[in-house]
Amino acid sequence: MFESQQILPQQLTFRLSLDDDATFKNFYRGDASSSNNQIVQLLENALQRWVFRSHVSACSGTLLNEFYWIWGSHGVGCSHLLQAVCHEAELMGVRAFYLDFSRHTALHPDVLLGLESMALVCLDAIDDLAGQPAWEMALFNLYNRMSESQTPLLISAHTRPQQLQFTLPDLTSRLLSAVQFHLETLSDEEKAVALKLRADCRGFELSDEVARFLVARSERSMTQLLAVLSLLDKHSLSTQRKVTIPLLKSVMGW
Repeated sequence: MFESQQILPQQLTFRLSLDDDATFKNFYRGDASSSNNQIVQLLENALQRWVFRSHVSACSGTLLNEFYWIWGSHGVGCSHLLQAVCHEAELMGVRAFYLDFSRHTALHPDVLLGLESMALVCLDAIDDLAGQPAWEMALFNLYNRMSESQTPLLISAHTRPQQLQFTLPDLTSRLLSAVQFHLETLSDEEKAVALKLRADCRGFELSDEVARFLVARSERSMTQLLAVLSLLDKHSLSTQRKVTIPLLKSVMGW
């Protein structure tokens, strides 16, 4: 258990390990008019502002604290985008902090102390903190410190803040101040395209036929589909076989 008042962001490198595949490049955002594409563009533009701000030693006191809330169903890509923001921030030379609250049971609320010193903070799966007084108070205090320091905050959840059952009214009011964005679930056709994009980023070819078969046969969440794709990639590399429907059937036991 962590000791109170002694937790610094740089001491938590084990919490900052990001999925190497979670980048903007391999996130399927849809066509130019899609809402998901607009969300990605917003994050990319916001990141440019945050990086610029972090490199300016004397920021204007008139700058607003930016607070975004991205929500969507399980596996739709909220975690991917938060991690993509952190990856990109690191490439631009600024300190970003990512924390996945789906694993918060191994942590103490004091883990949030000092995060306002980062250039930006990304808090994932905040749903898991609802109804836990110690965590709610720690989150409330963090929000206030970040607001004072004008540190950008990006939160993800599986629903909008109005639907979460937080018990601390002051925290709820703060969360409702976020600019909210809904990440849409992909259609089966879009999932197949997303799988082809991810395969291309991994360095192997996934045909339209195999991608459509995988989507039709597998459990359809992107989390599960990408897990199958990873298995295919590893099996193809180890056996030097092209990814085909027969290979897919063999790997999955279908």
